[in-house]
Amino acid sequence: MKQFSEQWLPPLEAEMRAVLAGNEPSTAAHYGMIHYHMGWVDADFRPVALPAGKRLRPLLCLMACQEVGGDPAQALPAAAALEILHNFSLVHDDIEDGDRQRRHRPTVWAIWGVPQAINAGDAMFALAFAALQRLSLRTVPAETVLAALRIFTETCVALTEGQHLDMSFEQRACVSVEEYMRMIQGKTAALIGASVAIGGLVGGAAPGVDASSAPFWPIDRSGLPDSGRHPRRVGRSGSHG
Repeated sequence: MKQFSEQWLPPLEAEMRAVLAGNEPSTAAHYGMIHYHMGWVDADFRPVALPAGKRLRPLLCLMACQEVGGDPAQALPAAAALEILHNFSLVHDDIEDGDRQRRHRPTVWAIWGVPQAINAGDAMFALAFAALQRLSLRTVPAETVLAALRIFTETCVALTEGQHLDMSFEQRACVSVEEYMRMIQGKTAALIGASVAIGGLVGGAAPGVDASSAPFWPIDRSGLPDSGRHPRRVGRSGSHG
């Protein structure tokens, strides 16, 4: 895993920087906020080298591509799209949770305010789709790009469903195991599963038959040991960088 990460994290970062680049002076601050969240610049938009998160989802995508016999280089646009989407969700999650710090730095909204942070997150959401479309530049077949887009779009919806449930649980005194599993399916598992599924598709696996994604996409909740209510203190499920 370490060797794989060392090989593929630099081209992944380059792919994300290409997608998230802003070249117009009048909107430089807009992209600067995005770059700040990604850990590339400080609050004055000066370049820095900071921990940028685990990059788990894009690495899973690239590894799945290789596992089915594909070239991870072809999957780099998808890996970038997944990581940008994940980071969009963190920008909005920080606002919804009222979190003023992430990765030991002030969050985007804590520095530039809620409206600008929402707008920066919206841009990241849109640019995640732009990143995915760059698969066509890597000679990935059009039908594969469309299949990946379908999974990616479904995952976006699942993220909002999971976040809705997570926020709604704050108003309740207890949550059942089944309800929690349904929430985490959308909030966390869907994007991890999509990372593996999309990587497999790009690597050549047929849509719908990639066994490597079975544990994540979708989650099978039929085997839960107990779906009854368990009184517990309800808190946030946490947001993972």
